[in-house]
Amino acid sequence: MSARNKPELLAPAGSMESLKAAVNNGCDAVYLGGKLFSARQYAGNFSLEELEEACDYCHLRGVKVYVTVNTLYKDEELKDFISFIGKLYKMGVDALILQDSGAAKMVRETYPDFPLHASTQMTANSLEDVRYWESLGFSKIVLSRELSLDEIQEITSESQAEIETFVHGALCVSYSGQCIMSSVLGGRSGNRGRCAQTCRLPYTLYKGQNKLQEGYLLSPKDIQTVSILPQLIEAGIASLKIEGRMKNPEYVAGVTGIYRKYIDLYFENPEHYEVSLEDMKTLTQLFNRGGFTEGYYTSAGGQDMMSVERPKTWGLKIGFVDSYLPKYNRVTIRTREPLVPGDGIEVWTSNGPHVGTSISKASKAGEVISLTLEGDIQKNDVVYRTYGKSLNDSLRKTWEKDTRKKSIWGLLKAKKGQPLVLQLWDMSGNNVYVTGDVVEEAENQPTPLEKIKQQAEKMGATSFLLESLELDVDSDIFVSIGALNQLRRSAVESLEEAILKKSKRPEIEASNKEETGKKPYILHKKLHALVSDFMQLDAIVGTKNLKVIYFEASAEMEKNLDSALELCRRFGVSLYAALPKVSRQWRKDIEEAMIERLKESGVDGFLVRSAGQFGMVKNSGKKITVDYTLNVINEEGVAFWKQQGADTVCLSVEANLQEINTMGDQDCEMVVYGYLPLMKTQQCPIGNYVGGKQGHFYCSERNNTELYFLRDRKGMKFPLMTDCESCVCTILNSKPLFTLKFYDEILESVTGSVRLDFTKEGAGRAARITKAYAEMTQDPKKISTETRNLLEEMRDKGNTKGHFFRGVE
Repeated sequence: MSARNKPELLAPAGSMESLKAAVNNGCDAVYLGGKLFSARQYAGNFSLEELEEACDYCHLRGVKVYVTVNTLYKDEELKDFISFIGKLYKMGVDALILQDSGAAKMVRETYPDFPLHASTQMTANSLEDVRYWESLGFSKIVLSRELSLDEIQEITSESQAEIETFVHGALCVSYSGQCIMSSVLGGRSGNRGRCAQTCRLPYTLYKGQNKLQEGYLLSPKDIQTVSILPQLIEAGIASLKIEGRMKNPEYVAGVTGIYRKYIDLYFENPEHYEVSLEDMKTLTQLFNRGGFTEGYYTSAGGQDMMSVERPKTWGLKIGFVDSYLPKYNRVTIRTREPLVPGDGIEVWTSNGPHVGTSISKASKAGEVISLTLEGDIQKNDVVYRTYGKSLNDSLRKTWEKDTRKKSIWGLLKAKKGQPLVLQLWDMSGNNVYVTGDVVEEAENQPTPLEKIKQQAEKMGATSFLLESLELDVDSDIFVSIGALNQLRRSAVESLEEAILKKSKRPEIEASNKEETGKKPYILHKKLHALVSDFMQLDAIVGTKNLKVIYFEASAEMEKNLDSALELCRRFGVSLYAALPKVSRQWRKDIEEAMIERLKESGVDGFLVRSAGQFGMVKNSGKKITVDYTLNVINEEGVAFWKQQGADTVCLSVEANLQEINTMGDQDCEMVVYGYLPLMKTQQCPIGNYVGGKQGHFYCSERNNTELYFLRDRKGMKFPLMTDCESCVCTILNSKPLFTLKFYDEILESVTGSVRLDFTKEGAGRAARITKAYAEMTQDPKKISTETRNLLEEMRDKGNTKGHFFRGVE
């Protein structure tokens, strides 16, 4: 038997039916969202009444309820948000799953004893990230999906907070919380629960003009980890999370039941842990995208983790086409699985759309069946079962009768001349004592002991299972069946009330935040710039009115640090080290050593991209700018990071000007130029489809400087920017954010500084853009000929206003 504690099995619930499916198939906790404030706005979700019903249903059965409020909230939503949290607090929700640091600050201030879990949207990739959120009161941290088993084990052994990871279901191709692709391309923000799944669309990879690969290049297969559950348990993961709030109840039932079975199996008999082929087929039938992978637990990424052919569910392979007669639309199929009426099948044709039909006649595995079906069907085309009727029917039965019961124990006393007494209790400290009618001496036939016991034990449709009933009963008594039934009902109701009362909390009135009023516009802003290499820095450092340069921290940056510092000193520019966009546990020693050297160096400050990085440089004595990757989109978020010790907060690139003016102040910065990073991914398309990356870090194209890009269906080209030290790829937007054509409106705002982000620009172009912005930051009405030329050039080449005027849903 494992020395580890049995981990929590956490199941998704997008509807009440899915919740019951999860509970009745053995989960320890469910996570679900309200109609508002949830990261799955397209799931069914729960009204307030349904949330309370869900809480009561779960708590009566010993199951915990976590509510997802794991999106970013605009200032105008915060009043309703904290009111909503108050209702969750009162109804007894066990914990909140949060992303927004400002929202977390509000909850902590108003409901200090409400348990908080850090969402995977907080991008916790390292022990330092975990420790930072842990120090601020988060009791459970959901790690990024990209972490390996070794990294997770290192984190669990060194942190006090419980660690939760995803063990089954869909994988985001981007680091969670670091994707704005859906937002930038369609205005639907994944950070606000409205992801349009742009990563599941087809793309073509190019190197210069050469087409290299096409298909669903950004669509990962789903993960299953039932095959490696022992390793996950031994790694110290406290909560095993199934993805799927958008999935149907049958999916939730089937996946939850299988993981429950194998967690229990491992703890009963770890030496003989083996997953059956039938259970793997069930998981495959329920949902898969061309099979499963074990995710990043055992792989650093690669083409074998991607579902390039098709981004939707495939079903279970059940046979092959033996022959097809187009004249009669008659197909013959060699089966390898049994089929029943109501099953849905699909033939994967080589050309044209796949064709499908439903089965009307049962057949055994190995039988050859003949069907009427029209399409471009050929011999040996693969046939999948996309809907398994018997499986779905059997899964539906698992929750329709509420088979999950809470174990209780009882004592029945029936003494002559005394009231009937029924005492019920559970193992959680709930105990009730209920009295009924006075017991009479039997005049004729005494009530048989067995009859008394039988009536008292009937729990029927209640949420309880009476494990044993002790009797303390006189022999010559008469007790009516009605009296016993009434006593039992009263005791059950009292026990339910006792259990639910313990889970509820007293109402706390959230104090209304004072209106801050209109903030003054800061028309004369400081100009900051982020550079990717020394050539860009060298080209822009002498620009008049440039105040700060952020230099991406890398081996190249350290090599040129002395020269960079000398240039910056000469021109009166502050130099900040921009810490890695993704800090992973496997690079801990390298990055910690680099940060220590930078703390000792002459750099003036740090641009931090994660909470862990902030913790590492907080007491360095240098200035700190919190980057927009920490997703600050409200005034409370700004206040939070300033309380933590940030000098400058770069506001979310998903905010519009009105929102910026509500949350920002003189210590805030906004990005006004740059190819915005749509996502950061471990699944580098270059490595996956050109560089031979198969499960390991780095590929044959490492440090290649040639231009690769992805092209979508509309012909838009998205440049790929690789960080080959960290083995991370950033997909840039096809057009740069460019704001000079409406710069007067940008300058009429509350932030103290504006920022230019340079990525793939050459040194000369970076210099031209910086000079133009420097001129117009000083005086937007004074436009030089050179700047006019740049404006025309940018108009012709194409650019974007970003979210400054439209914002996000």
